[in-house]
Amino acid sequence: MKFDWATFAFQLVNVVVLLALLRHFLFRPVADVIARRQAETDAVLKAAETARAEATAAAARALAEAKATAAARRGLMQQTQAEAEAQRRAVLDQAHAEAARILADGKALLERQAGEAAAKLLEQARDLALVVAARALSAQPPGIAGYAQRLADALSALTASEREAILAGSALTLVSAAPLSPDDLAAAQRALAPFGIAPGVERDPALIAGLELRSAAGVVRNSLAHDLDRIAAAMREAQPQGGPA
Repeated sequence: MKFDWATFAFQLVNVVVLLALLRHFLFRPVADVIARRQAETDAVLKAAETARAEATAAAARALAEAKATAAARRGLMQQTQAEAEAQRRAVLDQAHAEAARILADGKALLERQAGEAAAKLLEQARDLALVVAARALSAQPPGIAGYAQRLADALSALTASEREAILAGSALTLVSAAPLSPDDLAAAQRALAPFGIAPGVERDPALIAGLELRSAAGVVRNSLAHDLDRIAAAMREAQPQGGPA
């Protein structure tokens, strides 16, 4: 086989021309397309990276804002709770103060009313005492002789059985509020002479004034103290509300 340099040279030229044509019409456009695609890809990647960075920054800002909002909400809630607690305490303090004032006013009113009632009762008691004393004094006889006669009248007013029981009782005694002078004793004995008795004599200052006859069987009342008690009891029964007559 014989090698043909002319054919080889011609084929080599054809290859070079083909490569030149391919480079001009194929490789360069393809490279340009690849370069554009690479640029577009880089741009997309860069945009994606930028978007990712922006998204990350936005997420960070959103998280920071959420934290700030939560902190502000907590602060607002704490402030609201503190204000509500302060208001509640203020209301309670005001209620306690008002209750204390009402209690103090009520106590003062009760004390004032009690004082007024006590003064009124004291005045009524004084008026009643004056009325009772006036009535009792107006009913008193003049001197021991008068009391002796009233004692004799009281004995006569008793039933026979009552009078006999008292007069026959042991320790029959004539009781006076003050020591009897000889004249007073004689007047008393004269008044009691119709009953045929000779009682002993005793002194009891509680009578205030008067003469009473006492024995183990009973007592014939005849004194200022007894009249005062009797009149006061009658007035209490007549006026249960306690007003003076």
